[in-house]
Amino acid sequence: MRKLILNSIIFICIFALIILFSLFLIPNRRIVNNSLYANIDKHHRLDSLPSPKIVFVGGSNLAYGLNSKRVEDSLHMSVVNMGLHAGFGLKFILNEVKPYIKKGDIVVLSPEYHHFYSANMLNGEKVLVALLFEVDRKNLKYITFSQAIHLIPGTIQYAVSKLMLKQLDMMEEGVETGYEKQYKRNSFNKYGDEVMHWGYPNHKIIQMSKHSDNEKILPESIDLIADFDKYTTNRKAKLIIIPPSFMSSTYKTGYEKTIDNIDEKLKNQNTPFVIPPRSFIFKDSLFFNSVFHLNKQGEEQRTDSIIKMLKSYIKSRHSKRAI
Repeated sequence: MRKLILNSIIFICIFALIILFSLFLIPNRRIVNNSLYANIDKHHRLDSLPSPKIVFVGGSNLAYGLNSKRVEDSLHMSVVNMGLHAGFGLKFILNEVKPYIKKGDIVVLSPEYHHFYSANMLNGEKVLVALLFEVDRKNLKYITFSQAIHLIPGTIQYAVSKLMLKQLDMMEEGVETGYEKQYKRNSFNKYGDEVMHWGYPNHKIIQMSKHSDNEKILPESIDLIADFDKYTTNRKAKLIIIPPSFMSSTYKTGYEKTIDNIDEKLKNQNTPFVIPPRSFIFKDSLFFNSVFHLNKQGEEQRTDSIIKMLKSYIKSRHSKRAI
């Protein structure tokens, strides 16, 4: 028995060393300079902007759903769009901006609806593993212990794929439009908006499967947002939560109830969407290659609404100070 235990320990140690060797020393050449590397540029801008500033936080619905320059020009406040990939998970998406929130900042959070139902979308998927070990290892400091445990299977799978030379381009998973080859670091402007697709026609969009009524909203997701709201308040900043852009035909396939449930839970936690989710349900012709990704025309319409909403908030804040 003692020999079996010793052999098992030796095997586990060797296996762990092989996994670490793969993670840290074998590069995944398929993701070199793809859009995951835009995270580095976004952090550089986030770190360099003076306060008060506007920080947009979320997944790709923001990367493909905002004209930050127009927001900055209209509100006369510096803007950074941190939205990149929903698969980073809600925990990471919030934690990576916390150290940069300062007095007077406005943080606009736009989570994807999956963040409220999926443990993978709460803690992070394989794309987060690629970000952590291929793109910028400094991001490891934003990972919680529970996240680390959750990411172990995906991390092992990712490391093994590199050992077998089946290196993954994390941005291609679930995409069949051909545009995934353009998911590059230089597709983003200095504000953090993806703008390369502005010059492309709409692509075929893979519809999401109908959401099951049996799935429950994760209480941890709601609590996480509530805690983030308290954090921003303590920093003397303001959190504003807006719904993601969402495609009309998908919304009508049974997602009305799903989205209404999320809206209700956020209201009960006193962290509501500042505008009704239906306000950001756009017609299909305004989407580029995903039910969350707007084309140029759609981005302009959404940006109009966001500017109007932020102007109203800033005006209200100034009015309260004058009293």
